Amino acid sequence: MLEIPKSDSIHHMSRCQRRPELPPLPASANEEPSEVYQTVMSHSFYPPLMQRTSWTLAAPFKEQHHHRGPSDCIANNYSLTAQDLKLKDLLKVYQPVTISVPRKRVTQEFPSATKSSAEPEKKKMKSLPIDKTDHTRTKSAHKTLTSSPRKKEVMTSETPPGSRPASPEEQINVMLQKEMEIERKEAKPSKSDLERYDYYLTHGIRKDMIAPEEDEVMVRISKLIPSTLLMSPFLEPLVNTLMEEKESYYYNSLMKSIVDYILMDPEEKKRLFIESTPRLFPQRAIRAPVPWHGAYKSAKKWNEEHLHTVNPMVLILEQLWFEEFRDLRFVRKAELLAGKLPLQPQEYQDVIWKHCMEARQVLLSKWIPTCAQLFVSQKEQWIHFAPRSDYDSSRNIEEFFASIASFMSLQLRELVIKSLEDLVSFFMIHKDGNDFEEPYQEMEFFVPQLIMIKLEVSEPVIIFNPSFDDCWELIHNSFLEIIENSKRIPKVESFLFPELKGYNLVLGTVNPEEKLVSDYVDQAFQVYRKNQVGPHKKYDDLLDNTAEQSITAFLKENHEIDDFVMKINSIKKRKNEIASMHISVPLAMFCLDTMALNYDLCERAQNLKDRLIQYQVDVNRDTNASICHQYSSIAEKVSEIPANTEELVSLIAFLRKSSDVTVFKLRRQLRDAAERLEFLMDFADLPHEDIKLNSTLFLWPDQIEDVFENSRNLLMSKRDQAEVDLFKRCLEFESKLESYNKELEGFRKREVMSTEEMKNNVEKLNELSKNLDQALVEFELINKEEELLGKEKSTFPLLQTVMTNKVPYEQLWVTTYEFSIKSEEWMNGPLFVLNAEEIAEEIGNMWRTMYKLTKTLADIPAPRRLAENVRMKIDKFKQHIPILNISCNPGMKDRHWQQISEIVGCEIKPTDTTCLANMLEYGFSKFIDKLEPIGATASKEYSLEKNLEKMKSEWVNMTFSFSKYRDTDMSILCAVDDIQLLLDDHVIKTQTMCGSPFIKPIETECRKWEEKLVRVQDTLDAWLKCQATWLYLEPIFSSEDITAQMPEEGRKFAIVDGYWKSLMSQAVKDPRVLMAADQPRMAEKLQEANTLLEDIQRGLNDYLEKKRLFFPRFFFLSNDELLEILSETKDPLRVQPHLKKCFEGIARLEFTDDLEIVGMISSEKETVPFKQIIYPAQAKASPLPMLALSSQRAEQRQRHCFGLRTWLSPWGGHGGSTA
Repeated sequence: MLEIPKSDSIHHMSRCQRRPELPPLPASANEEPSEVYQTVMSHSFYPPLMQRTSWTLAAPFKEQHHHRGPSDCIANNYSLTAQDLKLKDLLKVYQPVTISVPRKRVTQEFPSATKSSAEPEKKKMKSLPIDKTDHTRTKSAHKTLTSSPRKKEVMTSETPPGSRPASPEEQINVMLQKEMEIERKEAKPSKSDLERYDYYLTHGIRKDMIAPEEDEVMVRISKLIPSTLLMSPFLEPLVNTLMEEKESYYYNSLMKSIVDYILMDPEEKKRLFIESTPRLFPQRAIRAPVPWHGAYKSAKKWNEEHLHTVNPMVLILEQLWFEEFRDLRFVRKAELLAGKLPLQPQEYQDVIWKHCMEARQVLLSKWIPTCAQLFVSQKEQWIHFAPRSDYDSSRNIEEFFASIASFMSLQLRELVIKSLEDLVSFFMIHKDGNDFEEPYQEMEFFVPQLIMIKLEVSEPVIIFNPSFDDCWELIHNSFLEIIENSKRIPKVESFLFPELKGYNLVLGTVNPEEKLVSDYVDQAFQVYRKNQVGPHKKYDDLLDNTAEQSITAFLKENHEIDDFVMKINSIKKRKNEIASMHISVPLAMFCLDTMALNYDLCERAQNLKDRLIQYQVDVNRDTNASICHQYSSIAEKVSEIPANTEELVSLIAFLRKSSDVTVFKLRRQLRDAAERLEFLMDFADLPHEDIKLNSTLFLWPDQIEDVFENSRNLLMSKRDQAEVDLFKRCLEFESKLESYNKELEGFRKREVMSTEEMKNNVEKLNELSKNLDQALVEFELINKEEELLGKEKSTFPLLQTVMTNKVPYEQLWVTTYEFSIKSEEWMNGPLFVLNAEEIAEEIGNMWRTMYKLTKTLADIPAPRRLAENVRMKIDKFKQHIPILNISCNPGMKDRHWQQISEIVGCEIKPTDTTCLANMLEYGFSKFIDKLEPIGATASKEYSLEKNLEKMKSEWVNMTFSFSKYRDTDMSILCAVDDIQLLLDDHVIKTQTMCGSPFIKPIETECRKWEEKLVRVQDTLDAWLKCQATWLYLEPIFSSEDITAQMPEEGRKFAIVDGYWKSLMSQAVKDPRVLMAADQPRMAEKLQEANTLLEDIQRGLNDYLEKKRLFFPRFFFLSNDELLEILSETKDPLRVQPHLKKCFEGIARLEFTDDLEIVGMISSEKETVPFKQIIYPAQAKASPLPMLALSSQRAEQRQRHCFGLRTWLSPWGGHGGSTA
């Protein structure tokens, strides 16, 4: 039950103000008021909007106060002044003014017609019984009805002057002004108005008052939704919800329209206590001016003067064409089918040409002249278009004949099109093509073929003569021949007016570039493609070298003679099959002439057979020649005369092996040769040389046995002679060794003698050594010969004894002679040519040799005394070694000699002739303990100085290596590993030298060198760091697109690029390391460049992170790969190599020639087309939208290909994995 607010006044009740409000029920009344009371109370607060009971649905409440028919009630709120008018009264008003006036008369007598029609209307209107209260509305309706429709027609017949069209700004201003006027007139709805308006929208109209929505609407909606979605049981709740929502929207919109319509009546608004309703959002439409009336009249007048398609001559020409030329064709299909088929290519071309020329002759000699005669006989139909004098315009007659030419051109086009259709239908007879199943059945192709094609062989395939391309060219030319013969058909006026000349005196026809021509040609091409299947696939291996390769592979393997027989028989059988094939093979469109092909295939099979046979002939010849050669070689070898024992033994072994082994192997080969000869006698014709070779082969076994017997006798006699010679040689060798031993015994008694005698002894010992070496060689030869003859080896112990005894004597005299010569040189020779270290080492070796000899020769007095004397001399000279170390030291400078002079007590200045004897005269032996530290210091200082000079010399020719950067003139550093290693090594060495206590003389120079090396090392490190970063960033910032998106980083890179190129150009001019790495301000520039490069890399990483967030699949790519994609915006194909990492199943995208993406291709070459084409050009030179669209299209395609139920049925496990 509704509660009535206490503050409500009488104005919030029903329309009748004289009716008091019902008092409230007393307290003793029933707790539940009656239904009538509840209804009255509800209507008192919210007056009803619709009638509760009425003969029609949705009848407004206000209509119960009037007696109106349904037609009078409909839409009467849209014209309030006419809502009380009734149709029965209006019919009476119209009856007196239904006057039939001609159109022209109304136009001419416009004022009088208007007057005569208006007066009766007024009289009639006065006679109607109209209530005084509705006088205002009736007057307004009368004014509207008195404006007769004919008056409007008369007014519109005149052409009023056009007004200037309003601009869009002016139209907007007018609309805004009107909206502002409406806003001023209408008050804004109050809160109570909005509340009551909302109540009537939701409760004012019952749902049963509104006609339900038509079922056709839901049918149309369903057609726009995929059936899989509508039928899916998973989406059924959603579909039901949407249908309920649609139905709710339908009823709500109709309810709002009804409420808005009723509130258009001010009386109803007042009754319902709604002063103002919410205004709709204004709809503004800007319209262009439509000044069409003048254009219509101009077009009508032009048609009356220039439209010639309704001229009788057109009908006459149409009748002529229909009666005489409608069956004319450029190609007569029936005649082609009835002719002699198949045709040779040239014959087909001639027939088509003949038909076309005959049809063209009919057009030229009959159609055009007949049309000209009709124009002459029916000249009254068109002669009035001709100019009456030379001064009149000929435009009308030209337009007339132009129209006639267009009409005749259409007839000609019709002839060409029907001819093309007939030609296509002629080819469509063979639309099923040659795609038959094996085996080939000749009776399947009973329709006559069109063209005869010869099959020929062109390595390694069967070719068609003419080729299929030529056949298609022949068919295609048939269409072009029809069109070509329809050209240059003269117009009819060229016969009527022979004196006319001009380029446009021929009829138009079909253009070869028109789509209908291409459609016909495509249909013929489809038929042609289905007729390309050939019947010789069974023997393709004979043409593509497969059979040849099979024979080659067969011959490379080892096969028995029986295998060759089987192979030859199979080839022979195949040849017989080919020979029995048809020489004419009828197909669908083509008939194949296979005579040349069959002959060629037979020849190829025969060649394969001959090749196998020839192979055996060659093998037989080569094998027989080889066996004969082996027999001959054995005979020649065993018949040789041995020159020495080694050859003798070798021949005996060869004879034994040949007679016991080789001959038996050759006999087995002879058996194979006999089997092979039997095969060749059946399949081949052997030449005379091979027959002769076979005879020689089978005679060798007996001949070789005689050769073996003679050789055995000869070799045995040779062996006996060799044993006698060996015994004599051993006796002579023993005698020679005894003479060498006697010569050596002579050195046991020799003692100290002159230098000349020492020299002779040394020479004799050298000679003895050579003789012993030769004796050792001869000893080995004797043993070898004894081994060959099977004798026991001789030892000759005297040889080893002589060689052992010779060694101590040789060492003694050689060492004695060398010390005698060299001691004089060391004592009196110039010091600057002596090497103290080498002398000390050599003296030590001599002393050790003599010491050992005194022990070895202890039992031999003379040599022992000589060894002891030489050792004492060596000991005496060894005392001068420290003086030599000081005097011959290359590190001795003037300051060192000054120190020595101070110690010795006299001034010493060595010259080029100063020797060791001079130093001994100065008394160096007395001060040796004081002089040795000076020499050691000089050696250390000299070592440091030499190390420094060596390091500097290594850097003199040390240069940087440069290589060209890409295809530019710019160079970059390369192969700096050796330079860096050398720098590190030298820096450590220099720092170690600087820490030495002996560095003082060159300390300043060494410190400078250390600083320079460290500076070069730091510069090189900065240089390489800058180069690495520059090489990484240079391709990136070479892209204008990336530079445009990162302007600040691009500016910084330009600064670094300038520094880099300047430093590199200077380094290339002088590539020496110490010069190139020590340019002015080089270190400062490199430091600044590296700082800028770090800033650039940070900005670049931020930029890449944004791109990855935009397209998350970029997280699968490295920075380099991502930058390559972003920098290649001009060419979308450069994105292809990275698709595998971005998309798991996509290897690349399918592009058209216009770079449009139509599908995706997997790694297994599977192609899936997209439902919608992707246009990379619309991506504004960025690969990101392109890749995003590709991902979206792939997902859409997957959803399109598989419904949920279809996908889950075979892949139920995925549902479980997802859950």
